[in-house]
Amino acid sequence: MLSGILTASIRRSLPTAPMHAFSAPTAGSGKSMLVDLISLIASGREVGVISQGKTEEELEKRLGALLLAGDQVIGIDNCEAPLGGEFLCSMLTQQLVRARILGASKAPELPTNAFVTATGNNLVLVGDLTRRAVLSRLDPKQERPELLQFKTKPIDLVKTDRGRYLVAALTILRAYHMAGRPRQADPLGSFEDWSNWVRGALLWLGCADPVDTIEGSRDMDPKLDALTAVVTQWNVAIGEDSVTARDVITRATEQRIMIGQGSHGFSRAEYVHPDFREALLAVAGEGGTINSKRLGKWLSGNQDRILQDLRLVRGGYSAGIMRWRLERVSTTKEEEAP
Repeated sequence: MLSGILTASIRRSLPTAPMHAFSAPTAGSGKSMLVDLISLIASGREVGVISQGKTEEELEKRLGALLLAGDQVIGIDNCEAPLGGEFLCSMLTQQLVRARILGASKAPELPTNAFVTATGNNLVLVGDLTRRAVLSRLDPKQERPELLQFKTKPIDLVKTDRGRYLVAALTILRAYHMAGRPRQADPLGSFEDWSNWVRGALLWLGCADPVDTIEGSRDMDPKLDALTAVVTQWNVAIGEDSVTARDVITRATEQRIMIGQGSHGFSRAEYVHPDFREALLAVAGEGGTINSKRLGKWLSGNQDRILQDLRLVRGGYSAGIMRWRLERVSTTKEEEAP
């Protein structure tokens, strides 16, 4: 929340900034109010929110319309589906984007210097968005938090004395700047200026590191969960052998006959690697079977990504068919440095 206030107050001065997301286990916990507070302090008005939409294309057009309008704060409100998408990711790490606009065939070039927020009940961030967002979690520990009564109304407090809050935010950032911005942590990739100013100021004051919340978002990413399951079970069932996508499916669907004991003997088939099969069905399933074309496409999309010191790499062609293998890698800090 503190990071959101500071970031929104100087967003136009930053080339890029991560999305600030707010999640809670139940509705009425105050997620949208926090976004409104940030927007009021930074811009003097509550945020005009948009819904997530049913497709990435819908979300892109809605975001593009707000960028075209020059909105200072953008709120994606009440996300019910996992949030991600190529355009949203580009908005957060690029200074200019081309967006398709609602009701128009043009794709104008637009600056992305808006402060972006998202809210949702048990909000899930997926794919590349997990490293592009910091996440605040609220838990009122109440079945009906919207019925709780409070002595003060934060929205009214800020509206009455907005200047005091904005000056306080800018004073924090100026004090850190005048101190020479002493290095507090390694910068966050794609958001170096934000990390060296907003994040640095909070750490300088002894506050918690907002970047620590990224790890929690990664842990809830269903795409990462699926990749983890495949890599882990691949290591158990295949090891580091070089195989084709068809070989992988054959190994995952391999069965054995189990014969019962006693006078009423029986036999039944069971999968040798049921967990491996389930993992592949999750990423390349079609009609209850593992589709080899989908699996090949998924492997290409995840090649060379390191996970638990393992990665899937191309093993070259054999008879015109791509082979894949699991490779163990070393990931010491020195080797990761560019």
